[in-house]
Amino acid sequence: MRVPTLQMSRASFDAVRSREAEQAKLQSRIASGLRVQSPGDDPVAAAQAELARSRLASITQDRRANQLSASVLATADGALSQGVDMLQSAREALVGAGNGAYSASDRASLADHLSGLRDQLLLLANSSDGAGGFVFGGQGAASAPLAGVASPAYAPAAGDQRIGEGGRYAATVDGQSVFMSLAQGNGVFVTGSAGANTGSGWIGAGAVTSPAQLTGHAYSIAITGAPGAQTYTATDTTLGTAVATGAPFTPGAAITVDGQQITITGAPASGDAFTLAPAAKQSVFQTLDDAISLLRNTTLSKPAYNQGLEGVQAGIDRALDGMVLARTHVGEQMQSVDRGADTANQQELSTTQRRSDLEDMDVAAGISQLQNSQVGLQAALQSYAGIAKTSLFQYIT
Repeated sequence: MRVPTLQMSRASFDAVRSREAEQAKLQSRIASGLRVQSPGDDPVAAAQAELARSRLASITQDRRANQLSASVLATADGALSQGVDMLQSAREALVGAGNGAYSASDRASLADHLSGLRDQLLLLANSSDGAGGFVFGGQGAASAPLAGVASPAYAPAAGDQRIGEGGRYAATVDGQSVFMSLAQGNGVFVTGSAGANTGSGWIGAGAVTSPAQLTGHAYSIAITGAPGAQTYTATDTTLGTAVATGAPFTPGAAITVDGQQITITGAPASGDAFTLAPAAKQSVFQTLDDAISLLRNTTLSKPAYNQGLEGVQAGIDRALDGMVLARTHVGEQMQSVDRGADTANQQELSTTQRRSDLEDMDVAAGISQLQNSQVGLQAALQSYAGIAKTSLFQYIT
């Protein structure tokens, strides 16, 4: 065999080997569905596909957080809805308790009803999230967040736990703000009557008429004179200074003191005094306990009872407002979770498509390439076979 013929034989053999390797690679790609099976196939596409897979893993993890938050918030919304119903029932009971025709037995029955509502509300406050945690667990609770029955105390740190990418989803609701930190009275100040009063007057919960005039001070209003010719003196007891002196007093008429408006109803006696003080915070359970104690107390005078009833009704109103507000906040977070789920779905679809475009095999195109490769391989084999049959003697002249 001449040297050129030997070179042709080797070249033809290499062509066959190359065609066979190409065909094997195509068959492997079609079988796996992957165009890029190793970084060497397409380094740039392989690197970008790896980034896409990493992003998909993050989306999956964020989706789990989204689903957990959705479950917790749905449970919280249901619990708060029940809580609102309970507090509305409590308020209706207290409105009924103002009926002068009610006997001590009637009031005791109302107290029993409130006691049952209180126990149910405590169970709601300790609602499980179904995954070993607590819906109102604040920043984390290994056990029921409200410990104790007689005087429940909130064990976790106030606030809520956040999960998901950037901490955008709530894993708990702040039970401290929902159940434990409720302003007394009308939410700004609380009213009361002096224990030494001898008349039948009582002071209402009052309202703020001018926030800009509020001082945060405590006040007293003293009544002087005989009925029909009474006056009042309002004193800032924090500073010890008079705000109003000898002002005409009419039962049921509005009295305004530094942006705070109140009414004193009934027939106060000369020397009777009433108070205004900045609202402190207490739990809804304490407010219900106060109401229960009031209803079961058979020794109170009518003015004292009416005064107490005014206070607990105002407290229940604040608790009800707070729970409605909490439910609204939970609803807003549920909407955020829904939007997050939609965004995750869109991101997953686009990222999956991106990864597929980078490394997946177009099977139809791959089969076409394989068929072309088979034709090329057949031609290479025929060429090699033809050269291999050539002998040295065929070229002797």
